[in-house]
Amino acid sequence: MATSPIDFASMMPQVAVHLLGEPKQIAGGEMRYGTHGSLSVNLEDGTFYSHEEKAGGGVIDLIIRQVGGDRVGALKWLEENGYKEPFEQQDNVRQIGDRRKSVSIFYDYCDEDGAVLFRVEKRGKGLFPPFLQHGPDGKGGFHAVPKCMQGVQRVPYRLPELVRADPGEIVFLCEGEKDADRLASLGLIATTNPGGAGKFTTGYAAKLRGRRVILLEDNDDAGRNHVEVAANSLKDVAAVTAILKLDGLPPKGDVSDWLDAGHTVDELKALAEVALKAGDATETFPLADLSVWDATRATPKSFIMPGLVPTGELTLCTGAGGANKSTFGQQLATCCAAGRPMLGIDVVQCPTLYLTCEDDEGRLHWMQEGICRAVGARIGNLAGQLHLGSLRGRLGNELATFDGEGRLRPSPSFYQLRATIVRSTARLVVLDNAAHLFAGNENDRQQVTAFVNLLYSLCLELGVTVILVAHSNKAGDSYSGSTAWLNAVRSQIVITRPDDGLDPDERVLTVGKANYARQGEELRFRWHDFALIRDEDLPEEKRGELAESIKVAGANAAFLNCLRARAAQGEGRGVGPASGPNYAPSQFEGMPEAKGFGKQALKAAMDRLFSLGNIETYSYQNKEKARSVTLIREVPDLPRMPSRTLPEHASRTAPNAAPNTPAHTPPPYGGNGAAPQAAAPSSSDRSKAAEGQGDRGVSAKGMILAPGESDADPVPGWEEDRRPRF
Repeated sequence: MATSPIDFASMMPQVAVHLLGEPKQIAGGEMRYGTHGSLSVNLEDGTFYSHEEKAGGGVIDLIIRQVGGDRVGALKWLEENGYKEPFEQQDNVRQIGDRRKSVSIFYDYCDEDGAVLFRVEKRGKGLFPPFLQHGPDGKGGFHAVPKCMQGVQRVPYRLPELVRADPGEIVFLCEGEKDADRLASLGLIATTNPGGAGKFTTGYAAKLRGRRVILLEDNDDAGRNHVEVAANSLKDVAAVTAILKLDGLPPKGDVSDWLDAGHTVDELKALAEVALKAGDATETFPLADLSVWDATRATPKSFIMPGLVPTGELTLCTGAGGANKSTFGQQLATCCAAGRPMLGIDVVQCPTLYLTCEDDEGRLHWMQEGICRAVGARIGNLAGQLHLGSLRGRLGNELATFDGEGRLRPSPSFYQLRATIVRSTARLVVLDNAAHLFAGNENDRQQVTAFVNLLYSLCLELGVTVILVAHSNKAGDSYSGSTAWLNAVRSQIVITRPDDGLDPDERVLTVGKANYARQGEELRFRWHDFALIRDEDLPEEKRGELAESIKVAGANAAFLNCLRARAAQGEGRGVGPASGPNYAPSQFEGMPEAKGFGKQALKAAMDRLFSLGNIETYSYQNKEKARSVTLIREVPDLPRMPSRTLPEHASRTAPNAAPNTPAHTPPPYGGNGAAPQAAAPSSSDRSKAAEGQGDRGVSAKGMILAPGESDADPVPGWEEDRRPRF
């Protein structure tokens, strides 16, 4: 009997895997091996080629290359390994060849960021088992060996496309990867689970939380069981689910067979909408089970930072520019990560994430050193617990956009944020700030509420606490934009400067809105050496120096305010520097502008202001008495209240500062500053800068003045060797 020719080409895919292992890549009809794909196997013609050796051939040549021997030995190897029947059975070769023509297909299962976690192999026709799962081999590839999937995260198929899809789009849950890919190629959102029918678990269901899900039923018992298991897992997780059995399916038929029969994707979408509406009619809001309540004890709301930041909620942290909102957020994240008190208050220790859109990584590092020094922590010890990220200069930081009908659409950045939270295991997330992350109209109540609810979805789904940093408006409100910012959140904290303004570094934190704490509670602290600290936590010597500095600044300000009040009253109300009827300290004592300072304190202030050049004497000709009188006036063309304070995100080091001059320390009797260390931002400086009126260079006092809250403009005088070190 004549024998059929042996189809060696059809054997190549499996022989190559047998001899060379799993390929590094399968693309364009080729399997690639080697670090740089130096050996390729052509799946169509069954040949291989080594680009390094510049040699190749067919199946027999590959066996000789890998095993050795000659053609006879290669044929024997094929027989011994089941790829070829012995010679006396050659009349069955055609059947064997046909059976082995099917090439394995690999499906990659990826995490949210697209990194491959594991692979599923659909094997050639007639092979058992028909599917194999390939886990990481520890060398950058994947292999199918016993226990290779131990410890591997299981995820739904096509997860990156799923998480980036419009939450309102229908998700089609298929029984296999082939059908999911078919629907995806038609522009639909489709997924499946590894392991086959009936293996859909609550873990996969969690990725479909809040989604509209259609369960496509294959026409067999396994298909019916599969959708029932999936529907049970998705209960109370998906927004709405519906099982869709397509008419006219052949036995064991699926959605691909239905499409092959001439049906269209529009028909499928229409059927899905009808099914979901029918399913929606039976859906109700989740209601509390009072019998369970009766058997359990209610627990009070827990806090990340007691009285200020409730757990599992969105807290709005607001304040004027330069109020140190960013510092507060970064320092709270540090304290929670390190398990250290925050401004004297014990906090919950947990992994944290702080993301800023305003500071670059260098600035984050600079601030982190000051914060670690203040709380007594080392940066290296926080690795894995504190996660800091800069999004400054990155396009597309907005977490959502709004369509023409005002509906919110989560952006890719939102899904990146979610993935970052999951990967970092953070339990406290600080987002700085709303101006960069919210791309809608802050005066639109609907858009603001939708955005707040989007952030709340992270709290509900991932169990995190979120702090959103935001600016207050120029009108003096504690927020900017619609009242929905306050109505939608359950917690707000406000950071301000004291009204008297005598100490530019002092801060007051108040509870603006508190559904879970007492409104109006306040916490006082100060900006000091690039961190926030309570006065009682400063060394006693420093506290004394600080108190004296504040007293001096207050007396200086009181004297100048009195002088301005008298000058505003017109000629004849001037005051002089020498003892007599119009002696300035005597005249000023008792004025409301004197703030209770006595004559001696006002005299000392006058002497200091003369020394600093803030005031001067001049001769006034008294025509009624026909004599000249020496009076005091403010020096013209100088700021009335010279500020040594800087915007929060600017350098505090004066350019070309003398090596022996302590950085950031004001003269003990100079200006209006109070703190003996790094000065905090001045809201007046910030507002002037924003209007283009502020000094954009170096002031007369040698301090750097920045134009706005961020350090977008180059800051001169940054001396790396003078940076504070922990």
